[in-house]
Amino acid sequence: MRILLALLAVAALSTGAYVLVSRDTAPAGQVGSLTLVGDSLNVGTDPYLRDELEGWSIDAHDQVGRQTGEGVEELRGLGASLAPIVVVSLGTNDGEGTEEAFRDYVAEAIGIVGPRRCLLWATVVRAGAPRDGFNAVLEDARAANSNVRLVDWASLVDREPETLAFDTVHGTPQGYARRAEETAAAVRRCPAG
Repeated sequence: MRILLALLAVAALSTGAYVLVSRDTAPAGQVGSLTLVGDSLNVGTDPYLRDELEGWSIDAHDQVGRQTGEGVEELRGLGASLAPIVVVSLGTNDGEGTEEAFRDYVAEAIGIVGPRRCLLWATVVRAGAPRDGFNAVLEDARAANSNVRLVDWASLVDREPETLAFDTVHGTPQGYARRAEETAAAVRRCPAG
């Protein structure tokens, strides 16, 4: 009988220890905070993203029609108050042939966000097609900075054309929901998350 009781006690302690270890080693990034800075595409994605990241603190600073320079100015103004994860949607409203200015703005945004935050930037679609020059700038930034991640809106639109609205710029409700899913998945992969 003593052996049986001892075995039960060991089993109970083992289970309790397992539960404690399981709680301590639960995946990081279950909840956190992020800052949104962008244009109308972030505006449309925001409510779906809040559903995807329930319990997260989301501080949105988005504006319809915003160009990249204006968005970078917003990032600069937020400065130290930026969350550990920053989600950017800029480039759609910039003029044709402004890729070099966009490159400078992206570099400035990376400097403002700094190396300890995760910067997610959505690839750019306009007139129903990827803005290849702008997206190449974003790919270069991702390759050069370990804290920069891309949300590949351009590939999503290409694979799922029904995600793009008739204006060939914005998402449909389904498109914004899918964009939010992809953004939330990227947020959860951020080390800062």
